[in-house]
Amino acid sequence: MNIGIVGAGVGGLSSALMLKKLGHKVTIFEKQSKLISSGVGIQLSSNAIRILRLFDLEENIASVANFPLMVDCINGHNGKKITSIPLGKIAEKKFNAGFYQLHRNDLISILKNKVEDFGIKINYESPVNNLTQNSSNAKIQLLNQNYNYDFVIGADGVNSLVRKKIFPNHKPRFLKQVAFRTLIPSKKIPDIFLQDKTLLFLGNGKHAVSYPIKDKAFINFVFCINTENFYEQDWTRKVPTSELIKNFSDFIAFEGVFEKVSSLKKWGLFEYPFNKSWYKNRIILLGDACHPILPYLAQGASQAIEDSYVLCQSLKYNFDELHPTKFLKIYTNKRYLRVKKIKQASKNNAILYHLKNPLLKFVFHFSLKIVGYFPNFILQRFSWIYSGGPVTSKFKS
Repeated sequence: MNIGIVGAGVGGLSSALMLKKLGHKVTIFEKQSKLISSGVGIQLSSNAIRILRLFDLEENIASVANFPLMVDCINGHNGKKITSIPLGKIAEKKFNAGFYQLHRNDLISILKNKVEDFGIKINYESPVNNLTQNSSNAKIQLLNQNYNYDFVIGADGVNSLVRKKIFPNHKPRFLKQVAFRTLIPSKKIPDIFLQDKTLLFLGNGKHAVSYPIKDKAFINFVFCINTENFYEQDWTRKVPTSELIKNFSDFIAFEGVFEKVSSLKKWGLFEYPFNKSWYKNRIILLGDACHPILPYLAQGASQAIEDSYVLCQSLKYNFDELHPTKFLKIYTNKRYLRVKKIKQASKNNAILYHLKNPLLKFVFHFSLKIVGYFPNFILQRFSWIYSGGPVTSKFKS
């Protein structure tokens, strides 16, 4: 079949190469320039790596990524470690795949190179103006040209045009939380941030995460905080470092760090209606375009990869020429409950990470410290995420 994809991010590129491997013709439309980079870190967990392994991508990712040995949970206000959660070889053995931290550009480059090796065309600087469809095809409309496809996939991110076109009543709800993100050269900041770890700093109504990328040349930082002030969902908007200093200067481990920030971006966190239907006729959604997930479990990219794989498997095994959209219902049904559970788990983490009540926070931190003596307990708590998905930990490639 002839399939058009809107968006050349993780979901768009993943679904493109998987569809092409099944023998379909694929074309990608991306509104940004090929030269525009997204200078942020990204995390891939074992559930995504087991899928990418099937497409000979695991070694490429491992060659450019950091392999965290553990997650250290730290009290942001006093700098004391609360507990450590093992990752590294322990998690790799348990889940039949590792956890990786890397620059988003590196992941996009790996996927893009594979896509281009498959002969898939990516049309950069090609913003989609409109989409229409009938019973037999879907049409992508650019400014001066139209393209007809058997199906169109919307993988155009959290501010998806495709979602707005097929579900115009899906309005976002501000969750009274904002996130900041920055990259800092590692030579400028304390050695604590250079360890092969993910560092999770917990505070009153806020938290921060850091991890090294680019062979430890840079440290990726994410700061999330509760706020009553509305803020737009624009990932590209820069703000002054003074906002970070105002909100996180009481995190003592960051003393001397904030003045090293050269570029800081901030965006609001929103929730969208979560329907059981992820498509309308011949137009399909996946990844953040379909189900944005709060960044408290680092599952955004991994779930986009899972979506892509399940969509392609549903098309491969369930396509019916008499009922050509039947496989889309199967795709949705296979993904809905798992993504719903992950979305809820991420929201639960948001509550725990941002506790303000002193007693509740003490109980939570004390509980983390106790389970630290049983390191496999926390891993087992999230085993349904990391062992699960369309390619389970029992699956041998």
